[in-house]
Amino acid sequence: MSHNTLYLLLTSILVGILLGILGATAAHYFRTGIYFIEQFIESNFQTTNNFIIIFCSLSVAACLITLIKIRFGVTNWQGPADTIFAAHRVDNELDIKTGVASTLAAFLSAAGGASVGQYGPLVHFGATLGSWIKAILKLRISTDIILGGGVAAAISAGFNAPLAGIIFAHEAILRHFSLKALAPIALASGTAFVIHNYLWDASTPLIGLYSGIEVGPMILLTILAGPFFGLVAILFMFTLITFSKLPRKIGLNQFQSILIAIIGLSSIGTFYPEVMGLGTSTIVNLTTGNTLLFAATTILVAKIIATALSLGFGFFGGVFSPALLVGAAAGSVATSVLNFLGIHYFQGLDLVICGMAAVAGSVIGAPISMIIIVLELTGSYGLALTSTIGIVTSTMISGRLFDHSLFDRQLLNRGIDLSQGRIGIRLMEESITSIMSLAVLKFKPGVSIREATAEMVQLQCNEAYIISNEGKYIGKCHLNSIIFARPSDTVVKYIDKEALNIKSDASLQQAIEAAADFVGETIPIVDRKTGDLLGTINEGDLFNVYLDIQGQTIDLEKK
Repeated sequence: MSHNTLYLLLTSILVGILLGILGATAAHYFRTGIYFIEQFIESNFQTTNNFIIIFCSLSVAACLITLIKIRFGVTNWQGPADTIFAAHRVDNELDIKTGVASTLAAFLSAAGGASVGQYGPLVHFGATLGSWIKAILKLRISTDIILGGGVAAAISAGFNAPLAGIIFAHEAILRHFSLKALAPIALASGTAFVIHNYLWDASTPLIGLYSGIEVGPMILLTILAGPFFGLVAILFMFTLITFSKLPRKIGLNQFQSILIAIIGLSSIGTFYPEVMGLGTSTIVNLTTGNTLLFAATTILVAKIIATALSLGFGFFGGVFSPALLVGAAAGSVATSVLNFLGIHYFQGLDLVICGMAAVAGSVIGAPISMIIIVLELTGSYGLALTSTIGIVTSTMISGRLFDHSLFDRQLLNRGIDLSQGRIGIRLMEESITSIMSLAVLKFKPGVSIREATAEMVQLQCNEAYIISNEGKYIGKCHLNSIIFARPSDTVVKYIDKEALNIKSDASLQQAIEAAADFVGETIPIVDRKTGDLLGTINEGDLFNVYLDIQGQTIDLEKK
């Protein structure tokens, strides 16, 4: 065994165990801290008007979140989308300070009663811990592997589901199976599970052991219900995206935005307190199968609005837990409708669990992970099998009509397309101005053909650019177009105004796509705002930078 192989083996074991311990600890105290605060509020303010209780707790949380934002100097909170993005970058270290601040903000939001989740923040915090460990120990191991280990530990401890943690890290974060990442990720997930159960005697957070499902009829029912779950997932994601744009669209400042969120959530919580906070108890209640159609529909709609209002107007947290509750409510709605139609080939929680898994799997883009979570939460292979049908159907519909996941949509809105891979992402991040040449042959429109031809021949250029007296780009002039023209004419008569040009805010990826069918020497780079000619690029420049980025990516993969 070579020294490098031994180093990687020992490093993988060390990283896996450390991430498992830290991930389990973080998950436990995150959840128990929220529970303690909730119990404190309930036990001390039982006689107070519910609106006032929620308003005050949310106001305190909002003040503390604002202080954290100022103290840590955070512009934007970070979550799973940032973890996924980091795993696909060459320069993929996470900002420790922002990661810690985001986790604290999520904790305060959930503890204050906002409709947010715990698993998304824990996932990002686990990844942040991994990045921190690498920086402290100066480890020679790929960052994406460490990020995956941190994520696996968070999911394992959060759901008490170690297999799901391993699968989720590969499926949702890395987006491919990695043999080199398997050992640290598996160790992190397994260690988190053992530590969580040994120190705190953790139990399955939602359902527990369940069996007795009629697989045959349930498969047919989930085929029918699957499209409905997919549409609910799309509605949930669309509402979240829409609400996230509203404050800026209508011109609200930070104070106005958070105030609207507090008032809106207090109003919703007064009438529907079951949709506030993490909503774990509400999910358990829905699995009884005794929820009426109107009540289930109300919970579904109220949870979607409350979550969109929380995340879009100033609070912060995950979408995993809200998606589970929305899915459980959708399953309860489907159960009530089928019962009304006289179809009773299932128990009350069958479609509730299926809906929960289908909607959440579509939202987070991890259908296989959700199947494993159902198996580990319920202990029922039959329920896992039938849920698979609903999950696959829902994911196919939401993926076709919306996107792969909410996180992918969030990244697309930031101009990041994960389907392009690491090379494509790097090309999208890099500006075209980073490789442009400033040496440009320029003429004013009044320059004679004689002068232009002489200078182009002397410099051995087949192309020159025509700019106005103010420096604005007008077009391109070709030597073969003017060489036989009357020497006394001016170049203005021979300007090619339709020649390809690229705006200064374009990425390298956009430039490569634009230049795919280009024929010529150089392409002008034009300032989008001013119209000034800034410089030029050629196809050789684009080819060389592509090869350079490709080489960097390959080197990273080989680490």
